[in-house]
Amino acid sequence: MSDALETVGLISELMTWATLVPGLLLLLAAWLVKAAGVRWRSAEAVAFDDGVRSGVRWFDRDHGFLEAVLAPGETIPAVPGSDVLVYYDAHNPTRWRTAEPPERGTTLLLLGKILTGVGVAALLAGFLVMIF
Repeated sequence: MSDALETVGLISELMTWATLVPGLLLLLAAWLVKAAGVRWRSAEAVAFDDGVRSGVRWFDRDHGFLEAVLAPGETIPAVPGSDVLVYYDAHNPTRWRTAEPPERGTTLLLLGKILTGVGVAALLAGFLVMIF
């Protein structure tokens, strides 16, 4: 019986070190990616088309009235004069989009959570083996 407990203790120790430390590092990396990424803001914009160019206009407290002109041939899925939800970079308002921006670091966060969970379970198993 003690040989089996020693084996389980050794395996749980290895699993703890192999999963808990990388899991915590991945959680830290996911946090850094989110913190260093683009800060998207949303605003209600108005679509326009003046015959020569088309785009959207919106107001931002930090930058005032902003205008984003579409490249020739591009269209906004809205009628001129209608409201459009626009997402724009808080630091660079010329970078904008009408589709919701993807979350950054979600894969790192998911892997970090899984590895950290496995590491914590292995740590608890190791403590249980030490008690018995």
